[in-house]
Amino acid sequence: MRLPRVLVAAALVAAAVGALGAVAARPTLAAQPCSSTGSALTALGLTAHPQANGLVMWSGHVALWDGVPLDVDVTLPGGAGAACPAPFVAFAHGWGNSKSDWESAAATSPDANKSGWNNVSFASRGYAVLNYTARGWHGSCGPDSSSDPLESPAGLPAACTAGGRQYWVHLDDLRYEIRDVQWLIGRLVDAGVADPGRIGVSGGSYGGGVTWLSALANDRTVCGGVGWDPANGPDPCAGKPDGAVVPWRSPNGTPLHVSAAVPEYTWASLALALLPNGRASDGRPGSPASGDLTKPIGVPIESYVSGLFVDGYTPPAVTNGFYQPPTSTDSTADLPLWFALVQAGVNTVSASLPGTSDIVANAVSQLERFKSPLTPLLPFDAKVPVLQIQGNTDPLFPPIHAQLMWQRAKAFAPDYPIGDVYADVGHSYATNPADVWAAFNQKANAFMDHYLRGGPAVPLDVSAVLTRCRPGQEHDPLATMSAPTLAGLAHDMLSFSAATGGTTSNVPLGIEGPATDPIANGGAPSQVPTLFGRGCRVLSAATDPGVVAWTFPVDRTVTLAGQPLVKLTLQTPSPDVELPTRLWDLSPDGKQTLVSRGVYRATGSG
Repeated sequence: MRLPRVLVAAALVAAAVGALGAVAARPTLAAQPCSSTGSALTALGLTAHPQANGLVMWSGHVALWDGVPLDVDVTLPGGAGAACPAPFVAFAHGWGNSKSDWESAAATSPDANKSGWNNVSFASRGYAVLNYTARGWHGSCGPDSSSDPLESPAGLPAACTAGGRQYWVHLDDLRYEIRDVQWLIGRLVDAGVADPGRIGVSGGSYGGGVTWLSALANDRTVCGGVGWDPANGPDPCAGKPDGAVVPWRSPNGTPLHVSAAVPEYTWASLALALLPNGRASDGRPGSPASGDLTKPIGVPIESYVSGLFVDGYTPPAVTNGFYQPPTSTDSTADLPLWFALVQAGVNTVSASLPGTSDIVANAVSQLERFKSPLTPLLPFDAKVPVLQIQGNTDPLFPPIHAQLMWQRAKAFAPDYPIGDVYADVGHSYATNPADVWAAFNQKANAFMDHYLRGGPAVPLDVSAVLTRCRPGQEHDPLATMSAPTLAGLAHDMLSFSAATGGTTSNVPLGIEGPATDPIANGGAPSQVPTLFGRGCRVLSAATDPGVVAWTFPVDRTVTLAGQPLVKLTLQTPSPDVELPTRLWDLSPDGKQTLVSRGVYRATGSG
C-alpha cells in the first residue's frame, strides 16, 4: 500500500519461537491404467461417477483408523492413457465447510481463489485428487449425516458413535484430523491410486492448518488419539504416550512422505491468532527479542472468536458441525467449555473459580502443542518444500503467522525451501482480487508440478503484492515487491517519536471500532457504503474518545512492508492492561485508511 502524506501512530510489539527436523525414501510402484483401481476403490466404500469433462469422481464414506466414516471424493484422470499411481494432491477445506470447498465442475471457477486450483484442474493434468470433509463437519459425522429432524448428534449413524468414537471437531489436532488425512492418503496408496513418492497437500484457513501440520508431521504420525478400530490390525501407537511419534505408513506398510505443501491464509499459533498478547515479532533487525505467545494469555479477538464458534453448531440457524458433547470427558477439544471460559474472561476467571486455572492451562497447551504448526513436537527436519500465501489485510490470520513459520524454517536451515507471498487475500475483510489469485495459483501450480512431476523449478523468494486501497486503484495493474529474504522486503525504516503523552480510558464506543470490525463490517462495498473495498477500512478522519493519538508528517512517498513497531512508556494503577493499537494513513481528502492493528496485554512489569 502506498502511504502519502500523514501517518497516525499505532501497532504492536513482538517475538518468535524456535525449534525444528529427515527425508524418507520415496518408493515407486508399477504404473497401471487408473481404471484398474476400481475394485480397490469400491472396497473402500467409494462409487464411480464419470464426469462430463472425462474425469472420474469416486465418492462415498471411508472408515478411518478409529472407524469414523469420512465423506470422501477422489477425482481421477480419465481416458485410456490415464496412469496410476498418479502424482497426488489432498485438499483440506476451511472452517465450517466441506469437501466441496476445493471442488469445481471445470478447471476454472467463479471463485478466484479456486480457479485453476481445484480437483478438476489437477486431475486434468494427470493428478489423483482427494477432497474430503473433516471429522465432525457436514457429511463426516456432522449435521448432514444426522437423521434427526433437528440435525442433532442423536441421529448420527452407529458408525459415528460406536464404542464412544470421537466423531466431533478436534480443531486440526495432530492426533485426529492430521492422522485422519494421513490414513486416507495411505488407503489411496494401497489402492494403487496415489504415488507414495509424489504427495502434495494444500488448503486454506482451517485447511491451511492441516496443510502445515501434515507437512511437518511428514513421515511421522503423532500418537494420542483414542479409539483405534481393531479391524485395522495392530495399532502402531499402542503403548505410546500422548504426543509420541511413529513412522507414517499406509495400512499395508508403505512408507509415506509429503513432497510439497501449499498452505493458504492460516495460522502458526492458534493462541496468537485467537488470544494475541502482542509478543510476536517479524524478526526484522530492531524488532523486540523473542517472547512467549501464551504468557500472559492474550486478549480474545471477540468478533472472530464468537463468529467462528457460532459457525460450528448453533441450531437451528447454523448446523455445519458438531463440537464435543456434554457427555464426553475429552479434554483435548472441549470447544464449548473453552469458549465459555473466553467469554467469562479467560484472563481473570482462573483466579476466581477453583480448578479453572488447570482447565485454562490445558486448553492453551492443547492449542499450541497439538493444533499449531509452531508445535514443539515436530521439527522441520524433513525440509518439505512449502509455498505459502498470507493476507496483508486478514484480521484473523495476519502476516505475522507466515513470518513466524518462515523464520522458524530458516532458523532450522538457511536453505530451507520455503516461499512466501503476501497480498490482499484471506478472511474478511480481505478483497481477494481475481488477478492476485490468478498470479498466485499459476505459481502454485508450477510449484506442485516441479516437486510432484519434475517440472521447471519455481523461485522460492518472499514477495508482497501491494494492496490497492483508494477509489480507482482497483483497476491498477498488480505491483509486486520481491526479495530473497523476509527482511530484504523492507530495506528502510521510518521512525517517529513524540515527547507528549495522554490518557486513555474505557469509554463508550466511537466510530473506529465498529467500522473496523471484520464481522460486523465485513461485507462488500455495497453492504458497507462508508468503506472502499473489503480489503480497506476507509472512513472520515476521526479519533475516538478515550484514545491517545499521535500524528506525524511523511515527507516522501513510502511503500510499507513489514510489521510496524510501537514503543510506549506506560503508567497505570492496574496490574493488568489491554492496549489496542491502530496505524492509520491520513490523506489530504480528510479520510483515514487502516494500515495495521494490534493489541498488547501488559501484566505486572511486562
